[in-house]
Amino acid sequence: LSFTQKITVLLLGANCSKPVKGKLWFQKELFLIAQNIPELEEETEFEPDFIGPYSEIADEELDHLRVEGIVAKEKEKLTPIGEVIKTRIEKQFSTDIKQFISEMKSFLNDLTKDELLGFIYYTYPKMRVESLEFERIARIRKDIAISLFRKGKISLGKAAIIAGVTQEELIEMLHMIGVKVYSL
Repeated sequence: LSFTQKITVLLLGANCSKPVKGKLWFQKELFLIAQNIPELEEETEFEPDFIGPYSEIADEELDHLRVEGIVAKEKEKLTPIGEVIKTRIEKQFSTDIKQFISEMKSFLNDLTKDELLGFIYYTYPKMRVESLEFERIARIRKDIAISLFRKGKISLGKAAIIAGVTQEELIEMLHMIGVKVYSL
């Protein structure tokens, strides 16, 4: 298996093999992982696309894993054969890398599509230049930031960046809707 395929198997097998929410989430989760693993970043060649960062190579590798019977045909999840292969692959990677992949999956997998895109577009602005969704996301960026903050997914500072306001303005907005903000 290629390095990208191995990381894909680890991603799909992370967190008790809970399925990845869909292809969009798969692409964004793999993109965030690639930002921290140079070999994966080099192999996947993520580029700005209609819906943010996209890797044709990652898509092809996922399809190859489906053909091999490692990934299910319909969902982004491992088959029983894939589970066996995951166990073998896990031995080739450090605990830190496996933990990081698990954290990225946990972080993004339960986000809504808008939250996912809002986080990606405002964290990696170069990846939104081709986006067909950016204008719509930009109109609701404050709601997205508040939602991510309320879920405990991002810090107050990150929420302010996504919302496009100062931290003080965001605190005021949060107080107005009854969200308590504690600062130490």
